[in-house]
Amino acid sequence: MKTYLKIILTAVVTAVITFSMTSVLFIVRQMNITANSNSESLIRKIETVNTYLENNYLYDDVDYKKANDDAVKAYVESLEEPYTHYYTEDEFETYMSRVEESYVGIGVIISADTENDKIVVVSPLKDSPAYKAGIKPGDFITEVDGTGFDAGGMDACVAAIKNGKEGTTVKVTIERNGTVKVYDIQRKEIVEKSVQYEMLDDNIGYISISSFNTNSEDSDESTYTEFVAAVEDLKEGGMKKLIIDVRDNPGGVLNIVCHIADYILPEGIITYTETRTGIRQEYTSDKKELDIPMAVLINGSSASASEILAGALKDYDRAEIIGQTSFGKGIVQNVFPFSDGSGMSMTVSKYYTPNGISIHEKGVEPDIEVELPQEYKDSYISDIPRKDDTQLNKAIEILKSK
Repeated sequence: MKTYLKIILTAVVTAVITFSMTSVLFIVRQMNITANSNSESLIRKIETVNTYLENNYLYDDVDYKKANDDAVKAYVESLEEPYTHYYTEDEFETYMSRVEESYVGIGVIISADTENDKIVVVSPLKDSPAYKAGIKPGDFITEVDGTGFDAGGMDACVAAIKNGKEGTTVKVTIERNGTVKVYDIQRKEIVEKSVQYEMLDDNIGYISISSFNTNSEDSDESTYTEFVAAVEDLKEGGMKKLIIDVRDNPGGVLNIVCHIADYILPEGIITYTETRTGIRQEYTSDKKELDIPMAVLINGSSASASEILAGALKDYDRAEIIGQTSFGKGIVQNVFPFSDGSGMSMTVSKYYTPNGISIHEKGVEPDIEVELPQEYKDSYISDIPRKDDTQLNKAIEILKSK
């Protein structure tokens, strides 16, 4: 397994099936435990129960490791907070495998919809098995291979979907607008290409970013290097203005989006996080900047790292933000591995835009709100004909006037 010492921005939380999470800042640390009265009382109670069981219980086939895992899991789950969880050794390995840059799965990003107590699809990855099967943003996943899941079971749902080798089939039950349908989806290895670009009319460059990823553990390549290469190529082709499209982008790796923001922005704060006690960590840019007119396209599936980029460019007044309000995932989690292979994720802070705005459960509001035509409300952005993409065409119109 690759190093745990990675910083992942998980966009919702979103969880990507067998991939990275999106919208939540995700930091792995070793737990440093200091006992207090609450923990001492809990430890004494569990020790007493174990003693009773060992000395008096009628049966001798007790799996004490499972019992202890279940006790800790129930304790943490009693918080009823969708992104704070305890994981057994097997569950934690599955959880951490989401930071891998390629994976076997169906290629769908999910989130906990606590209002409806359901697991909701944020976005399927383009050309993934889920995408080709017809899974849509806003769909609810209610069952996997016949087992039901609610919002609190998001990680178990992820594990169930990835529980098979490439080529095997998983049955995913989807609820859409009150209608239930079962999809048989074949698992495959998912490898993402995160940057696509082209030159539009009037020397307007267009760069679409599908996620913010590090492509290889042993390589310098990343979404950042792809983005810089795209910008430089477009510059050589005569680019004078730029559209950055992060619609349907669920997020990705924190330092990657910060590198991209640093490449674009002047010296200053890109984003910062704060704990409940006011401990603050800042991510900053240097004096170098990309000084051309820009527009950024966002929608309701732009989450986490996408919101950091859009929020920073908006606060610096460096780009027109066009489209619809973004997803609104702005909480941070630490992940703590334990010595026995188990682990815990815990919500610890929020992140903010440079102007101190928390986007959690609110999202980034566009400077110019533009809806798509009604017939494309449930379509992937990549499936909308260019002539009918009202958001992109508005961005082109705005930049032509600058």
